[in-house]
Amino acid sequence: MIREVFSSIMGEGKYIGKRFIFIRFKKCPLNCIYCDEPNTSKGVPQFEYISGSGIIEEIPDLAEKLVENIEKIKTPDLFAVSFTGGEPLVYSKYIQKYAKELREKGYKTFLESNGMFPEAVKDADYYDYASIDIKLPEHFDKTNKVIEWEELYNKELETIANLYKNGTEVYAKVVIFEDTSNELIEKIARDISKIGNITLCIQPITPIEGLNIKPPAQKKIFEIMELCGKYVDVMFTPQIHKWMNML
Repeated sequence: MIREVFSSIMGEGKYIGKRFIFIRFKKCPLNCIYCDEPNTSKGVPQFEYISGSGIIEEIPDLAEKLVENIEKIKTPDLFAVSFTGGEPLVYSKYIQKYAKELREKGYKTFLESNGMFPEAVKDADYYDYASIDIKLPEHFDKTNKVIEWEELYNKELETIANLYKNGTEVYAKVVIFEDTSNELIEKIARDISKIGNITLCIQPITPIEGLNIKPPAQKKIFEIMELCGKYVDVMFTPQIHKWMNML
């Protein structure tokens, strides 16, 4: 269930630069072409006790002693504990238990999800913050489609709406390529604005070795942000953790 736990800097999205403890869950039903996480349930859970050390300890029963271990790496600058993946909502019942226990101990909780399971957050009032990835048609290999894009998109909007209604401070994030449609991103911004006061983070694809996908030019980024700015609060957030070679 859990792949790894570590403390690091949030490298993308609205809370970029903040200190988080990351609980990374295994597996995801989607197969985004740029994903850098192995989509497998295999492997012993790993734990980094000292941030940035690269010294990893394997803990087979990490899931049973999760909160106990999180207490060991808590730092004064901690912003929140992030449930990330993979797709954490595959394990929503477990996360509910962890989130409630962590909040009882004074931690803030943060959900990072692809938004494909809106029912999993329908009554979830235990997330302080949430980041929902809005996927685009070009994010998937056309020969390996798990779900039709329109269906997935509607689920993502529903997930955002459910979290917003529950009082979670939720924002949306979308990864853009060189050939991403400006009009589609504008539509996404318009649709999000109908839910409520929600920030949209524009994230250029980080170049990946062996993958022929180019990031957008500066001109395109400015154009997209201007279009989105008519409807929502919009941010440009590249992946700084990859630039800094951090976990």
